[in-house]
Amino acid sequence: MQFIKKIGSRFLVATASGATVLLTAGQAQAAAIDVSAVVTTIGDQATPIGLIGGAVLAIVVGVKAFKWVRAALS
Repeated sequence: MQFIKKIGSRFLVATASGATVLLTAGQAQAAAIDVSAVVTTIGDQATPIGLIGGAVLAIVVGVKAFKWVRAALS
């Protein structure tokens, strides 16, 4: 009989804990945040970032090519 009481009390505690978690999770939800301005700003910066990246890549490739040619001539 004590075993049944022990299991019953654990079940009751688990059920109460689960209900508490569900109730507090429902209350914790807030309104959606408007991120459209941030997304637009990031989208607008894609072209300049691409141009800068291309310029840096061209410099790196130019330096490597110069070193390769210099090593071949020495």
